[in-house]
Amino acid sequence: MTKPKVLLLGDSIRMSYQGRVADALKGSADVVGPAENGAYSLYTLASLERWLRELGTPDVVHWNNGIHDCGHNPDRSPAQIPIEIYRMTIDFILQRLLLTKAHVIWATTTPVHPDFPFPGEGWAWKNEEIDRYNAVALDLMKHHDIPVDDLHAVVAADHDAYLAEDKLHLSEAGIIKCADAAVAAIRPFLTNST
Repeated sequence: MTKPKVLLLGDSIRMSYQGRVADALKGSADVVGPAENGAYSLYTLASLERWLRELGTPDVVHWNNGIHDCGHNPDRSPAQIPIEIYRMTIDFILQRLLLTKAHVIWATTTPVHPDFPFPGEGWAWKNEEIDRYNAVALDLMKHHDIPVDDLHAVVAADHDAYLAEDKLHLSEAGIIKCADAAVAAIRPFLTNST
């Protein structure tokens, strides 16, 4: 019997925990994800057809876009992607994923450390803006009855332990915690796949 295919989509946060998720689900699922960073939502949308061709049709999708969208980019201030465009884009992505008949799980955008310097040289983030983008995404997911893996809450429970020195990416403890959360969100759908 073929194992169900789990597709992980997202940015560098996803890339950091993907290996642990694959190890945890070895034997019960084939976990795949793009080799490249999913980055902002418009990039994910533009790349999605290619990724689906390369990686195959999934049975379960664990997906996030957000940190690139709400970040302050010095070349595109005040935000990389305006919130209205973000909502429209993740809706397009969701509709395409639902066409695969996969179980889709949305993962919230993780916070930055409250001490993250803002403004700074290069990219910068504010947690209140991450919260706004998360709220817009959660409203959309609720409208479509999409289950949510609240990685934001996981990391916010202990910024010091779960964020790396750059105050943005996951520490080793954060990677373990988010991988465990992703596995817990995915497992219930494996028994109902294929």
